[in-house]
Amino acid sequence: MREVSQSRVVQTVTSRLRTPTTNFIIKTSVAFVVLAALTVVLFPTEEGPTLQVAISLFTTIYFIYDRLKSKLRAFLYGVGTFIVSWLLGTFLMVSVIPPVLKGPRSLEVTTSLVTYTLLWVSSTYLK
Repeated sequence: MREVSQSRVVQTVTSRLRTPTTNFIIKTSVAFVVLAALTVVLFPTEEGPTLQVAISLFTTIYFIYDRLKSKLRAFLYGVGTFIVSWLLGTFLMVSVIPPVLKGPRSLEVTTSLVTYTLLWVSSTYLK
């Protein structure tokens, strides 16, 4: 365990993360829980949650800007984490999660929920 925690990869990842204040964690959590509720409960469409996903991108950029105070870095971090989280969410929903979770679900809705979770982590803990 000590070798893993002192490896270059783990050190690089942990150097890019920080623990924010409790108020900031609550604020970002509420925003992404509301987006998830809008996606699953209030507006589940067959075409996919396009509006909610766009709002999640802008929300991520806003929270990153709130911490960094740099529009360019907030935009680049937000768009970058959005693309990575959407691709990872799609990969998980196509290959990993279907054998684990059975039942009817929309690929877009479930991918967006995975994306919201990853965007919450990035907008809350990314340095």
